[in-house]
Amino acid sequence: MNSYIADLARWLLAVLASVLPMRMWRRLEPPLPLRSAAWMSGLLTSCIGFAIDVKGTLNLVFAASSSRAAALLGAAPPENRLLEGLGLAGPAMGLLTIIYFPLGTRLGLFATYLTLSGAFRAISSWFDEPRGDPLLSTAHWVVTTLLENNRRTRARLAREKLEGPETPDMLRTGEWAGLQGADYIVLAARRKPEWSAGAIIMTSSEWYRLGFPFDIDTPAGLRHAYPLTIMETVEVVRRGIQYELPMLSGVQPQRTPRTQRKT
Repeated sequence: MNSYIADLARWLLAVLASVLPMRMWRRLEPPLPLRSAAWMSGLLTSCIGFAIDVKGTLNLVFAASSSRAAALLGAAPPENRLLEGLGLAGPAMGLLTIIYFPLGTRLGLFATYLTLSGAFRAISSWFDEPRGDPLLSTAHWVVTTLLENNRRTRARLAREKLEGPETPDMLRTGEWAGLQGADYIVLAARRKPEWSAGAIIMTSSEWYRLGFPFDIDTPAGLRHAYPLTIMETVEVVRRGIQYELPMLSGVQPQRTPRTQRKT
């Protein structure tokens, strides 16, 4: 019995929580069965919106009828000129009275949105594509995107402060950085997005396999180091990058640089 009550409580909570964006569902399921309750959440939302629209429309129709009756009897005109106009318009304008509340008032627009979005969510869940409320999902995406862009911008600016001004790439030997198996190291003041481990760097004289990039502190500032190993055998190139190595600098650094493998 207790287990049944607990399952029912989780399902009811899932009905309420299913309006949340799908990106947030993975934090709640399990224990909440959001996917199985999404259809009920959409249906309930649609029914609530439809009920608000019907009630508001009926109230408006009754108010317009009362205004028309008062005007015909010569009573004082109502304060709401819209109701007076709808009341005096006659039966031919009944359609306008019916659609005014759902489409012409704030509460009606909100209720209409609930009706349509809830029906859409219920139908989507029926076809095994459950989703949260579209408006909440859009707002969540906008906010998270802005926050992520802000975080990336702050991280980029902080890194560029450590890197200093952008300078041409420099070439060092693998021995210079204390790396076994690397023939050369390309030091770049800015990260190269396409240069990831396993890529083939193709120059006019040799082909090199790119190892795992890492950060290295140098007297000129923070640099991103790309270890290169000469390819001794010919193989099919699936990801090649055209690049000409800069002149090799044979100057030995004054201190051994600290290397930090990128995670």
